[in-house]
Parts: sequence; C-alpha cells; structure tokens
Amino acid sequence: MITIQIKHRIIPDHVEHYLKATLANAAETRKEPGNVRFDVLREPDDPTCFYLYEVYVDHDAQQKHFASSHFHIWKEAVSGIIAERTVQKFEAVFVT
Repeated sequence: MITIQIKHRIIPDHVEHYLKATLANAAETRKEPGNVRFDVLREPDDPTCFYLYEVYVDHDAQQKHFASSHFHIWKEAVSGIIAERTVQKFEAVFVT
C-alpha cells in the first residue's frame, strides 16, 4: 500500500472554494478501484490548514488517480490558492 499525507495551507479568502473542490475530488477518488482511503482533515485551531490522507493499493493505483479527470479538475480549481504545500509519502510496513 502507498500512503500520502498532504498538507495545504489555503489563502484565507479561498477556504470555501478549496473545500468544495477538494470534497468533490475526494468523493470521486473514493470510487476508484485502487483507492483504499481518502480523508480530508482540518486543523481545529487553523481553519486555513488542511490535510489530505490518501491510501492506494499500489503505485499504479496512485498514478491512475493522478491521471483521472477529477484530479485534473481539482488541480485547476485550486491553482493559485494554496499558500503552502508539503507532501509526505509512506509505504505500509504493518497495517491492521
């Protein structure tokens, strides 16, 4: 399994737009056969800070997600409104 945790800090005036686009992308991603999990999380003390927690069965499934139309629609929708982005990638060693 491949796990990705992405942190996005959004320009304050664009939080609702980001959230709408991201939730739509998450809903479509959950329909992908290779997606195990897609969570959208927000820091309780900072409403501009979001985390995307994504799990795919393997690297190919992740790449298919990146090639999907809904991912490209999301990417265009949030272009220019993400003030900060960090990505962490993990490989599962033990998962229950």
